[in-house]
Amino acid sequence: MKRAIRVVEQLKGPVVPVNTCFGDDDSLDIGAMRKYVNWLCEQDVPVILLTYGSSEFCSLTDQEIWRLTAELAEEISGRSLFIASTGWWHPGQCRGFLKHCDAAGVDAVKVQLHPGLGVKREVIVGYFDSIQDAAPMPLLVWGAWQDPYPVDIVAELAKRQEVVGIKNDGHPFYAYYDIIRATVDENFAVISGGQMRNFMFGYPIGSTAYLCTIAPFRPDIALEFYNALTTRRDDDAREIVFRSEEPWLKTATKLEWLPSIKSALHLHGLYPNHRLRTPAISHTDEKHQEVRGVLERILGNIKSAEL
Repeated sequence: MKRAIRVVEQLKGPVVPVNTCFGDDDSLDIGAMRKYVNWLCEQDVPVILLTYGSSEFCSLTDQEIWRLTAELAEEISGRSLFIASTGWWHPGQCRGFLKHCDAAGVDAVKVQLHPGLGVKREVIVGYFDSIQDAAPMPLLVWGAWQDPYPVDIVAELAKRQEVVGIKNDGHPFYAYYDIIRATVDENFAVISGGQMRNFMFGYPIGSTAYLCTIAPFRPDIALEFYNALTTRRDDDAREIVFRSEEPWLKTATKLEWLPSIKSALHLHGLYPNHRLRTPAISHTDEKHQEVRGVLERILGNIKSAEL
């Protein structure tokens, strides 16, 4: 499957999850999101991802997820690798979505099983059996943090031609290591779920890509870090983690992650506001300014992006 090989070849470096943008009337601001992903492509971001958490699927209708997927695929148009994600759907609905993604020009789809289904082999493998022939679409597994997938099941799925990787939201070291080692001989990319410091651990043993807490608004830093690692300048990579990611994570976690990343995107001129969709609670002006203060302290004066 040439598409599967091409996806794994491109699935390297920082992966930017796309946060959603909402207008003052709570409507999905597709125009703002298209401008944002165009900017990401112009910054040479290698991989762009729609995903359940950062993309706030819990606040979107299924119709909005389908439309957003097609709109962003059209905007990206092959300039970056684009990975879409399913909702927590029945296999029949997932099959329809895979056909939709194939027609829209999506490169790969992350398949998300609801954690409530459990992690028995019959459930996970059976789900992939039910969708594998829906469309010639490369698929990624999602390893949930609540109840990580057993390594032997991931290794079994990795042998399938159409299954090209996993986003590991299981344990950032133990599960991460075991999955990398169990799939080392397959056409299969293991993606760190969320931090540069985790990727410093995973990259030397075979992980190829990582989600980054700073990449959504400062992809240049994420790319600098990746370049340092791949050219064996580990001291430089560590310094980037200590100088930028570590203090940012402490503040963003304290002020809640989603509102904090929305504030950062707004402060950098990437979105027109920092709203979460009702009834989720957005940052107050006070917290928004606290984010500004921390970002300016660790990264310098904030420059508004040119979209």
